[in-house]
Amino acid sequence: MRQKKVFFSSLQPPVFRLQPRHILLIAVFSVLCACVSGEAYIVSPNLRSAPDSRVAVLPFNNMSTDITAAEYLRKLSGEHFSKRGYTPVAFEDADEKLKVLGISDGGQLPSVSPERLGVILGTDLLCYGDVEDFTFQNAGFVVRKSVVLRLKIVSASSGETLFEASGAGKSIKFYLKKEEAKKAFIDAAVVKLVESIFKSPLHKEAEAALGRVFDKMPRR
Repeated sequence: MRQKKVFFSSLQPPVFRLQPRHILLIAVFSVLCACVSGEAYIVSPNLRSAPDSRVAVLPFNNMSTDITAAEYLRKLSGEHFSKRGYTPVAFEDADEKLKVLGISDGGQLPSVSPERLGVILGTDLLCYGDVEDFTFQNAGFVVRKSVVLRLKIVSASSGETLFEASGAGKSIKFYLKKEEAKKAFIDAAVVKLVESIFKSPLHKEAEAALGRVFDKMPRR
């Protein structure tokens, strides 16, 4: 009886190696998916009907590594409130009154009730802010900018959250060629220096983040 000969192929399945362009496309796709994902927010009808349009924009809680982020975004938020028809309480006046309570940083605000803050500041609308991200990363081959901010408006008298939303402003660029990356690194360093001189760090991304928040807020 003749035996059948069985031959086992020594060929292995082809190994798929990611090329730089594949990595770039995956990264860009991930960023786009993150940008289009929606997020729930809160808007109470009591915000529009509040009799007083004045709002105290309290010191922001800074969760980023940039020490300038909280004050910068607080200032920009005040400007956006004015554009929406609200009247921000002067920061200098608010900060002087908060010092009486021993508060100079947004992270200290939970120690004081909204009701007491409203009495001290003389307004019912209180704006709390959390800076969740404020990043300018310049690694040569990747230049990433990211600003993420969450705002909340609370009624001092009732304790109700009248509004809460977050917004993000992000940009990311990849450079696959060494010469392009070298030039990008220098250009990004110059941009960061100029923004620091004019005290407007990540201005484009900050405005985008705030725009996404305030677009959800009813006008006065």
